[in-house]
Amino acid sequence: MGIVGNNSSMNQIRYGQIQKYGDARGRVGNTLGDIRYSEFAKMLGGYGEEVRDPADIAPALRRARESGKPSLINVWVDPDVYAPGTMNQTMYK
Repeated sequence: MGIVGNNSSMNQIRYGQIQKYGDARGRVGNTLGDIRYSEFAKMLGGYGEEVRDPADIAPALRRARESGKPSLINVWVDPDVYAPGTMNQTMYK
């Protein structure tokens, strides 16, 4: 089973670009669009599900396990929130 935290962006790169070039150039070349990765699992005969509410993660994992198939849960996350590790990298300071 796989879980994708999908923010439709490459946020680590975006964070660095904002730090170096400012907000106006923060989204250059790093916004991916809303890709429903769960559909890839379905196309390959597996189980896929989209999750937008954190309360739905555990039930989605349960359904994936019960499916008995290779599974992928696509969890949509806020693209404007950066991981602490990203913000603490010395190359951006």
